[in-house]
Amino acid sequence: MRVRVELFGRAASQSGERSVEVDVAPEATLRDVAAALVARLPVLGWIPEVCRPARNLEYAQWADPVADGDEVSFIPPVSGG
Repeated sequence: MRVRVELFGRAASQSGERSVEVDVAPEATLRDVAAALVARLPVLGWIPEVCRPARNLEYAQWADPVADGDEVSFIPPVSGG
C-alpha cells in the first residue's frame, strides 16, 4: 500500500523534497512509515527519535495503523518565546 509523507522545515531542507510517497505493508503503522522514509532518505534518520507523527492532519501515535492513500507527516518539536 502507498502513503504520502509531507515534509516540513528541516526535513524538507535536508531531503530536498516536500512530499514523498512510500510503499508499506498492509498492516503498517506510522512507525513503519517512518522506517520506510528513513530507508529511502537516510538523512532523515532523526525523525523517529524527535518527531510526533500525524495522519490525515491529526496527531497520532506511533503504533497507529495507516491505510492506503493516507497523508502522513512527522512534526518536529517546536520552541518559542
